[in-house]
Amino acid sequence: MNREAVINAFITAVNTYYSLEKDTMLALEKLLRIREIPAGTNYLSADEVPVFISYIYQGLFSYYFQYENGDTVIKKFFPEQTFIASTSALIMHEKSRYAIDALEDSIVIEYSFAEFKHLLQKHHDLALFWINYLGKHWVVEKEHIEIAHKYLSARERYQHFVGASPALAGRYSYSRLRLI
Repeated sequence: MNREAVINAFITAVNTYYSLEKDTMLALEKLLRIREIPAGTNYLSADEVPVFISYIYQGLFSYYFQYENGDTVIKKFFPEQTFIASTSALIMHEKSRYAIDALEDSIVIEYSFAEFKHLLQKHHDLALFWINYLGKHWVVEKEHIEIAHKYLSARERYQHFVGASPALAGRYSYSRLRLI
């Protein structure tokens, strides 16, 4: 693994939301930890209080809810070049309702949300990155998903997903999923 390439990919991803000042990026880099996560690893359990935000350099993760009867609802897949966390649980500092599993061998950059929040208070540009990230992924994208979940069946949502993201859909075996 090329540490410099991983860090550079992270910096590029952050700067797509808001371009950070050099001193801000240096402060943020001090929080970063690179981890290799084997396929099949439960990265976050439901009912666990999350502490990290992670940037996925390589790999694929599922973010899902599992009912007591074993039915699983995958809320979202997270491939390379995306950030993953149980964000609402992080913000509220409470147990996550969702679990996160590595579906492929993966490389992530993790950073502590508590330490990140401290940096947000000191670095205005980092706060603008966070606002832009949340706005895009937790407001704009989420609106469309919420409408689809209210009005489309699981089969229709799956068909839309395959049509819209065929490469991503091909990376995960759906044979164990039951479409209701």
